[in-house]
Amino acid sequence: MRLRSTAGTNPAFARATTLDAKRSKPESAAQASLALLAPGDNRVDPLVTAAFSHGDVYVRKVREVRANLLKTAREGGALAGMMRLAVLSLHAGDEASILAANLATVLAQMDGPTILVDADIEHPSLDRLLRIPNQIGLAEQLAGMALRLPVMPTAIERLWLMPGGQAVNGAGSLIEKRSLAEAADGWNLPDANLVAYLAERPRGGTAFGNILEKFNAVVLVVQRGVTSLGEIRRVIDDLDRHGIPIAGSVVS
Repeated sequence: MRLRSTAGTNPAFARATTLDAKRSKPESAAQASLALLAPGDNRVDPLVTAAFSHGDVYVRKVREVRANLLKTAREGGALAGMMRLAVLSLHAGDEASILAANLATVLAQMDGPTILVDADIEHPSLDRLLRIPNQIGLAEQLAGMALRLPVMPTAIERLWLMPGGQAVNGAGSLIEKRSLAEAADGWNLPDANLVAYLAERPRGGTAFGNILEKFNAVVLVVQRGVTSLGEIRRVIDDLDRHGIPIAGSVVS
């Protein structure tokens, strides 16, 4: 399956390849051959630990999150290399966006081409972690203002980022209008896993179910002592109504 778009081919994908299932390796073997950046490489924030090390304790925990997401997605029939996964932050702050960047890095290293989308349009942050300009991104794409698909290669092999963009003139509200998976079906992407990062708006009541419909698995990130049980229950019920599988939760 290949996604289609009328926006024209993004040259950033000119050398992108699809994941070959026949060449997949057991996790232990894959870890031994991970493409890592050299320590001190300033093209990626050091907080994206997975880009520099696969033995770090935090990175091992990120791999556990990855394993739960993939297990949930596969149980629902998702195909390798074309999964739609999400990290959903409920007042979890920077910890959630750091997790999303590390998760996408691990997926790119171990599961093939991966596209990370910063869907926290009103407060984008992944551009700073992956050190990609946020001059244009998801906000412009959803508003029909992007002349070229705003997905850019990162310094991490097989990982691309669509930044949040500039949420001006109410563009931030566009994210709740339709399924992000359906929107991505209209973009000119290679076969790749897609990871979306979302966060609760300050006003609350974000329509996560609408946004994440047709996603294969979601992990919730909550902050101890800050995220209320009522808010967690509301979001879980919303996702359940839309049939969106929840792979688990992370407490920051």
